[in-house]
Amino acid sequence: MNPFKRLLPLATILLTVVLIGIFGYVWLEHWTFLESAYMVVITLFTIGFQEVHPLSDAGRILTMFITIVGVGTAVYAAGRAAEIIVEGEMFGYRKRTKMDKRIREMKDHYIITGFGRVGHQVAQDFDAAGIPYVIVDSKPETMSELDPKGVPHLVGDATLDETLEEAGIRRAKGLVACSDSDVANVYVTLSARALNPSLYIVARAAQAETEKKLKMAGANRVISPYLISGRRMAAMAVRPVTSDFLDMVTHGGELEFRLHEIPIPRGSPLDNQTLATAQIRTRSGVVVLANHGADGIFELQPHASSLIKSGDTLVVIGTPEQTEALEKMLA
Repeated sequence: MNPFKRLLPLATILLTVVLIGIFGYVWLEHWTFLESAYMVVITLFTIGFQEVHPLSDAGRILTMFITIVGVGTAVYAAGRAAEIIVEGEMFGYRKRTKMDKRIREMKDHYIITGFGRVGHQVAQDFDAAGIPYVIVDSKPETMSELDPKGVPHLVGDATLDETLEEAGIRRAKGLVACSDSDVANVYVTLSARALNPSLYIVARAAQAETEKKLKMAGANRVISPYLISGRRMAAMAVRPVTSDFLDMVTHGGELEFRLHEIPIPRGSPLDNQTLATAQIRTRSGVVVLANHGADGIFELQPHASSLIKSGDTLVVIGTPEQTEALEKMLA
């Protein structure tokens, strides 16, 4: 809310005093409208000029009323306005308005609900990949952390439909529910799926039994950080070299190798070509690890004779520049 809207009740009182004063002088003293307005103004601003005409006892009482109520209200309103300006509330409101406008203009973005340790990591990876996102969190300190960075965010309850609407849920491409509370993640997933049936939802589950509930609520994928951490630690213990390689690939590393998903659009030059004739490795430099067909079946380690069709999704490994070269080949 605009901070100056808090002054609206005081402005209403002040306007009422002005109207009472003007029509009071007209009625009690039989002055003209201009003379009455002039008398009210010099009284409110405590200018000290003499009365337009000598006042009757009723007129003096009215003047005292205007002085006590009107001047007191005006002084208090001025103090409140100065307080709003000095404390920077108006600047904060304008900054929040600008942020809200930026969120309203976003589309095909992701929404991160919950900005704990998992939410921080998701945002960091989105930043590295250049993926637009909005953070929704209930902690007030989230605003003080993200405001200086200019990260789109909302402080509110993500389980409420109106909060998700503000985050642009109907225009979003996906949602990551990574709150520390399984109950909150279930509610967020339910609300998000109802508001946007085509949304891709990834949810966090701290408890194993919550995974089934999240999938029933509409989550496309459910992740258990503790389960994944345990598997990764076991892999590091028995296959350290392989684990280091996967870390380099999935997290970039110095070589900036990453795994990418490349969908094959309809009408692409690579449609109905084999990997051999498409020459993806030669022309772009990426390595095709798998092909996820439109029928949902994975073809791991595809051969040179493997056919590429529109609707397929290639899982490739390469640098961002190599991936960009492949995307140009598909255009």
